[in-house]
This record gives sequence, C-alpha cells and structure tokens, in this order.
Amino acid sequence: MSDKSLSPLGTSPLTHYSSQPSSSSPGTLTQPAIVDTILEEDSDAEQDDNVSHPLAKPGARTGSTSSSSRPPYRLVRNFSLILPDTGERVRRQITLDPFDSVPDGPSSGRQLLMDDDEDTQNHYTDADESAALLSSPHPDQGHTRHRLIRSLNKISSACDSAGKYLLTFSVIRWIYLYVFFQQFSRPLKCALTYYIASFAVFSSTISQHLGSGDGKHLTATVTVYFHPSRTLGSMIEATMFAEIGLFYGVFLSFCAMHTSAFFKSLDLLPLGHAIVLVVFGAGGLGSIALMKRKVDKQTFNTACSLASTQFVRILVREGAVQQGVVAFGKMWQVTAIVHLGILISATVCFLIFPTSAITKLKKGLNQLMDTYSHMLSIVARSFLAGTDVTKTEIEELFKSARGLVVSLDGALQESKFEHFLRGTEAEYFLQARLVKSVQSLMQHIGGLRSSLVMEWSLTNLDHRQTRSSCAEIFDIFVYYLGPPMKSLTFTVKSIMEALPFSDETNELQLNAKFAGSLEAALDLFSSARTKALREIYSQEVFTQADRETIAIHLEKVAATCGQFSHGLEDLAREVVEIIEIMTEYDDYVSKGRPKSWHWLMFWRANPTNVMSVSEVEEEEVTVPPKLAHLFSESNVEKYTNEEGHIPWSLRLWRSLRLFRRTDVRFGIKVGLGALFFLIPAYLNETKDFFRHYRGEWGLVAFVLMMNISIGGTTNTIVYRLSGTFMGCYSAWLVWYFFGDSRTALSLTGFCIAFVCFCIILGWKQNSAFGRFILLAFNLTALYSYSLSQNDIDDGNEDEGGVNPIVSEIAFHRLVSVSSGILVAIFVTMYIWPNSARQELKRKLSILWIRMGLIWKCDPLSSLTHVGEAPKPYVTIQDERKLQKSLLKLQGLVGAASNEFRLKGPFPSKNYDFILKTTQGILDAFHNMNAMIIKDLNASEREAEIIRYTVEERSELGNRLFLLFYLLASGIRLGLPIPNHLPNTVHARDRMIVKINEYRMKSVSQNAGTDDDFVLFYSFILATMAINDGLLQIIAALQEIYGAIEEETLSI
Repeated sequence: MSDKSLSPLGTSPLTHYSSQPSSSSPGTLTQPAIVDTILEEDSDAEQDDNVSHPLAKPGARTGSTSSSSRPPYRLVRNFSLILPDTGERVRRQITLDPFDSVPDGPSSGRQLLMDDDEDTQNHYTDADESAALLSSPHPDQGHTRHRLIRSLNKISSACDSAGKYLLTFSVIRWIYLYVFFQQFSRPLKCALTYYIASFAVFSSTISQHLGSGDGKHLTATVTVYFHPSRTLGSMIEATMFAEIGLFYGVFLSFCAMHTSAFFKSLDLLPLGHAIVLVVFGAGGLGSIALMKRKVDKQTFNTACSLASTQFVRILVREGAVQQGVVAFGKMWQVTAIVHLGILISATVCFLIFPTSAITKLKKGLNQLMDTYSHMLSIVARSFLAGTDVTKTEIEELFKSARGLVVSLDGALQESKFEHFLRGTEAEYFLQARLVKSVQSLMQHIGGLRSSLVMEWSLTNLDHRQTRSSCAEIFDIFVYYLGPPMKSLTFTVKSIMEALPFSDETNELQLNAKFAGSLEAALDLFSSARTKALREIYSQEVFTQADRETIAIHLEKVAATCGQFSHGLEDLAREVVEIIEIMTEYDDYVSKGRPKSWHWLMFWRANPTNVMSVSEVEEEEVTVPPKLAHLFSESNVEKYTNEEGHIPWSLRLWRSLRLFRRTDVRFGIKVGLGALFFLIPAYLNETKDFFRHYRGEWGLVAFVLMMNISIGGTTNTIVYRLSGTFMGCYSAWLVWYFFGDSRTALSLTGFCIAFVCFCIILGWKQNSAFGRFILLAFNLTALYSYSLSQNDIDDGNEDEGGVNPIVSEIAFHRLVSVSSGILVAIFVTMYIWPNSARQELKRKLSILWIRMGLIWKCDPLSSLTHVGEAPKPYVTIQDERKLQKSLLKLQGLVGAASNEFRLKGPFPSKNYDFILKTTQGILDAFHNMNAMIIKDLNASEREAEIIRYTVEERSELGNRLFLLFYLLASGIRLGLPIPNHLPNTVHARDRMIVKINEYRMKSVSQNAGTDDDFVLFYSFILATMAINDGLLQIIAALQEIYGAIEEETLSI
C-alpha cells in the first residue's frame, strides 16, 4: 500500500495508526486503533502535537456523506485539559454530550469550581447538566426572604419536636413560600397599597386633613399607576420622575389660572379661555405626550400619567380656570392628594417584601452566564458532530438569552439609583462595565452559530463528490482540533458557570486562578489550531489546478473551520476581559466599598478613575455623516439655483424637519384631541353637560390611551371598554348589597384590587384590562362614598348628593371613559395616521439600505498599512446601532398585527422570520467586525492580498448592495422580488480563487503563515452568510407579496 490515500484529499502519511479493512462495509474508513496514553504532564504537549490523521483506505468516501452518519474517526481521545479552579494541567477524556459539567444546585459547578477538590469533577451526569442549565432562578426577594425562611424553618422544627402547633406553622410556612413569593407577593403588595390609599376617602381623620372636596379618591387612583411592585431603584427613579411631572403640572396650572384671571380683569375672559385651551390645554398635554414618547421608559410613562391626571383635574374639574380666579388652595390640595398616593406606594415598596435592583441584576448576570455556557456546549458539540442547528432547544436558548440581554439594561439602570443613594457609585460603574462585557458574549456566540450554519450547508451540498470532499476536510480539522477545542470549551464553560456572583449570597465569586487557567488553555488551543489549519492546507486537492470547482468549496470549508476556531478564541478572550473587570471589582470590595457621592456635584467632571455614564450606556441610533454619498459618487446638491445658493423654499422645508418626526406629530395629535375634549368644558352651552357626565375622566382616558401607532391604540379597545363596564358594574353591585359601609367597601376594594393587579402584572400584553376595571371601580365606589359623607365644597347635588344614585354615577363614568376611548380611536386613525405596518416597512427598508451601504464601502478597505494615514470607517462600527434599531422593530410587529385589514390578518410569522434572519445577517457583520477591530493595521501580506482582490471585493460588495436595495424597494412598494437577481456566487468564487492563487504562491515561496488569511476567510464567510440570509428574506417576501392584485400595476 502506498503512503498516500487514493481519496480526493490525499491525507498525510500514517504515523500512529493502523487501519484494518471493514468486513461489513468495504470502501469506507475503518475505526483506527487509539494508541494515546495518559502521559506525565511534562510530556503532554509533545504527545498532543504528534498525533496524525489516520490513513484512508482506497476508494474511501465515494458515496454520500450524510449528517446522520458522521465519520468514524471523529474520536473521543484524551487531551491536555486545564482545570480552571486550580490551573492544573491534566489529561482527561472529554465529551460534549452534554458537555462535562456539574449541576447548579447544592453541589453546583459554581460551588465545586471554587473548591480545590479535583475529584468532585469526575462525577458529572447528563441529568445533572440538564437540570442545571434548564432551571430558572427563584424570584428575587432579597436577603429578607432568606432570613424569614430560616426563621420559619426553625419555628417549624421546634413545633415538630413539640408536636403541638406543627400543622399551623406548616400551613403558614407553605403560604409564605408558595403563595406570597411565587406568584402573589407582587399583586398582594399592590392591593395592600390600594387598600391603604382608599382610607383617604374612608377615614374621616385623613379626609379632614386633606380638606373638603370629592376628589380624594385620586389618592387610590394614583396607586393604580404608581404601584409598588417594582425594585427599590425603580421606585427611586419613578419618584424622581413623578416629582418632575407634578412640578410641570403645577406650573401649567399656575400659568393657566393667572392667564384666565388676567384676561378676566380686562373683561376678555373668552379670549383668555381660548389662550388657555390652546397654549396650556393642548400645548401642555401635547408636550407631556411628546416627552412620554421621546423618553419611552415605564417609570417616566407613569410620571406622565400622574401629571396629566393632576393637570386635567385642575383645568376642568375644580372650576377656578373657568371662573377666571386664582385658587391656590385647590391646586395645592390636588397636589397633596397625588403626593399622598406616591408616599403610600413608596413606603410599601421599601418596607414590605422589598426587592433590590442590585440583587436582580446579579441574578440576571448569573442566569445569562449559565445560559451562555449551555449555548456554547451545544454549538461546539454540533460543530464537531456536523449536526443540524435548527433545533427547538438552541432556538429557545438564543431567544431566552436575547431576553436576558435586554433585561440587564433595565436592571442596570434601576440599580444605578440604589448605588447612587448608597454612595457606591464606583461599584455601579464596575457593574456597568461587567454587564456590557457579558452582553458582548452574545454576539460572539451568535458568530459561532453562523459558522455552524455554514458548516451544515457545505456538508450537505447537492453534488455528491464535492459534499464528500467537504465532509472529509471537516473531519481532518475536527480530528486535529476537536480534543483541544473540547478542552478550551470545558475551561471556558466551567468558568462561565462559576461567574460572576454566588447564587446563595449574591457576593462576587472569583477564583484567583481563573485568569491563569484560561490563558494556559488559550495557549494550548492556539498551538493546536495552527497545526490543524496547516494539516488542512497540506491536502493535495488544494494544489490541483484541474479541480477548481472542488477547491472553491474546500476553501470555504477551510474558512469555516478557521472562522469557528478564531471565534471560539475571541469568546475566550472576552471571558478574560470579564475576569479582569471582576478582579477590579474584587479589589473595590476588599477595600470595604468606599463611599462617594460625586454625582451630587453635577457641575464637576467625574473623577479620572470613574467611568462616565456616557461611556457605559448605548449610544443613540444616529445616521452616519454623509451616508447618502455612499450611493454614488455623483450624489451632489441638485437644488441650487443659478447663483449656487439653496432656494428659500428648500431651506424652509428643511427647517420644518422637526414636524415630520413621528414623535412630534404624536404630541400635536394628542394636543388637538385634548383641545377637542376641552372646548365643551368652557362653553356656557355645554359645560353643565360636560360636568354632569364627568368629562374630565374621558379626557384622562383619551390621554392615557393614545399611542403613536394605530395598532398600539386599537390593541386594547375591547379590554378598556369591557374593563370599564366591569368596574362600574362591580361598584354598583357592591353598593347595592352593602350600601355606604366603609368596612365592606374597603375589603371588597382590596379583593378587587388583588385580582386586577394579578391581571396587570401577569398579563403584560393586556394589562390595561385590569387597570381600567380598578379605575372604574374606584371612580364609582369611592366617589359615591365621598358624596354620601357630604364631602363636597360646592353644594353640588347632581347624581344624588348625600344619597348617591350609584347606578347613575356608574353610567356617567362608563359614558365618559368610553367617549375618551372613541375620540382616541378617531384621532389616531384620521389625524396624521401612523400605521405600524407602514412604519415597520419603512424602518426595515432603511435598516437594509444601511446594512447594504456598510458592505458596499468594503470593510477591509478600512485597514491601513504601515505609513498610511487612517481611512474613514463609517460602516461596521455602526453594528451596535443597527442591533438597537432591530430590537425596536420587534415591537412594531406586535402593533402591526393589531391593525385591522380587509385583506386578512397581518403576516406576523413571516415578519418574525424576516427579523430573525436579519439578526443572523447582523451576526455575520459581527464576525467581520470582531476580526477587524483586533488590529486596524494590516500586515504586509494582508495589505498585498487587499490590493490583489480589490476588484473582486468591489464587485461582490456592489452585488450584495443591490440585493439589499431590491429588498428595501420591494417591501416599500409591496411588490414581489423579480426572479432574476444579481448573482453573488460567481463574484465570491472569483475572490476565493484569487485568494487560493495567492496562498499557493506564498506556500511555494515558503513565506508567511496561514494566519494571514484568517481575515479574508472571515470576509468570505460573512458574504456567504449575508447572501444566504438575503435569499431567505426574498423567499419570505415572495410569500407575502406573491399575489399581485389587478389594481397594483394600474397607472
């Protein structure tokens, strides 16, 4: 037998293995005998480097290679392994099914890795792994919960020994653990808050201190929006925003009163009313809506709701503005009532079952790192085994990880207020750096997954011989790099499971040997990777000029292998950065967490050792400068006159750009709708009717219901109307049975509030249903009780006076709120309608255009050679901004699905698939970005290759841009994509051939290393992933717009 295989690859000579023909399957490779033995540590490296690929038998792999029948020499053999907790280098057999790990429980990997006992790591089971990685952490209730649990455990044990009150305490303990903290602790807190706030009406003492008037039920109304079911940091932030909002409401009320009084003194009260309605009514409520949309934070939205409710109450209900008098007493009374509700809610939040945002952030980081570790093991195992990645498990893991990544931003923002209040602002900045670094791991794992998808596509080609050759190249790579890849994955995964905080104490958990262990594992992996890539390129097929078609596919395979191995190394180095941040964090903790309140000195710059907030938080999504000029070189100003000046009409049009923004239009719409609602309250002919039907609550309902898109507004119509009806009816029913009994009213109010808050907190998509039930009950029942106690100051006897006609009151509330909902629908649909469907298409098309421009300007052109000036790089660096834009599009899909269409329901599944595929393309962008930002200075050989392939890259970039452009045009026009599209395959293959030519020339000259080609392999893989993603999006658009109506093409 010759020393070369007759297979297409021509593998290396046999050194350590002998092959025996298979009696059952002639013509296939047989399982080689493993002769690796466990050697002493001082000879591990030599043993690892001397393993060669087994010799293939003649005629091997002439048949098809399916994913279900992997090559027999994908061996599980011993390799040097770095134990992360000790840094010790040992030889051990590693598997990835599932990956060697330990359960995250009483004997968790997080605990065992922090111990110095090696033997415990040899007893891992698959069941433990699954239980550890798929379990969710318990709800965050802080250290108070643990102390109470321990106390109840002790009490229960004592009762068990005494035998007297065992059942009683067991029941209490069960209720505490499984009722309060699992599902009902949050709505219970909110219901208790509402119950306490209702005593502003039911308690004569509190009511007297608040003065006379029938608006004290506003205290309970405030707690419906400003509820205590939030973290301490979120409550601090919400209180801050609420104070700002109330100050603005007081300012508007003050200005409205003085304006009305001034014009009354001039005997021009109608003119004063007109100015008040336009400037302060429409302008004030419109500006609140504008800021609500612009800030777009839940806590700020709550503050806007409180400010609107307070201002509307003074502007319409109290009557001072209509009469043209300045009544500071009423203004301060309403403000005090609102502040009382805020105080009650904040007190309950801080004293009853408090939840720390810092603890929530730490638990979120732990859960995300555990999820990462599971994702890493699945992706690595799938790559080594060559299996398909379209599995439910990996999809769910990526979905869960993305949700955790987004939730960390909110938890970090909330924890900032806790840190600033405690004086641990330096710890906040350290946590912010840690969060940013942990979140970046998601992009690294996404890059690994894109390489995995590419492997699957290359090993399942239609051409049998090409498919077989590609599979064998992968097998050679896996044979040489599989064990070290498993070893590195083991070290990285084990460290991920141990970082960053303890599950029990939430304190920083860092082993001092982690950094050294990971660096040692990286050194082992880097040397093995170099050998693996060298073996791949030593195959004869790469040097055979008559097999160009196969060589092109094999270059893709080699690029995929190199990309995955470098991606894994990049992920490991990101973990090293996380360990470095945690080391700084540990030094800060060891110093006793020094206190500082530099944020109070806002006029000064932050200390040099403290990171500014702007460096931590994500940048706003902005348009790169001169982006339009990337379309073509002839894109110049075409609207100049003969003298070269821009006409005044064009300058005016550009100056009005502010009013073309959707958020500004939304504010104007809300202002116009509020003006429409306010006019009847100021006309002599209609103000009595408006007051009788309590039109102010219709105005409040209108302001609260308005959403920037049609789908967002119409989404909750049915739930708001039915909720209002149920709330009014339940209030009438309670009054019918119990009358004005404050005990019965308060207790039934507590029960209804508990049910409503279960809906509000547990049914996020339709939380307005529970909110409107409780608001309608509050407006009817508590208001009726105020009337029954003669707690009025204007002698108003409508709706029964001291003998309230509750059915009439309930009917008036139903009519008022329903009218506000109907006006909101009218304004949303007919005044500057903003369709979520059209907005989604517009923003998605712009996103695609920007992604196309990124690739059109050639990312590799940003690399500079020694002596060259830095070149402008406007492209890949916008990756984070594009990711942020894509996240915002997810919400538009949900809003678009709620818009009524005669053509049928909105194709949400298709658009979800389109956004998911777009995310995959952005993952490919990240792969390229990760390679470029390592070193923006090109080596001599890299600069030569860049010049050598400039024409091929330019053609490839232009063709990909045309595909992006066609997608953007098709979705904006609502037309199917043409059948004949720009072909990127030939352009990409020509570039691969050029790289192959240059590499073979370098090999013949024995110059450089294969590492010089890694960047270009990444570029090839990125273009392949982008092209495949675009084709999938085109297929989805064909399904959406495949049928063209006759009127579509009519002129």
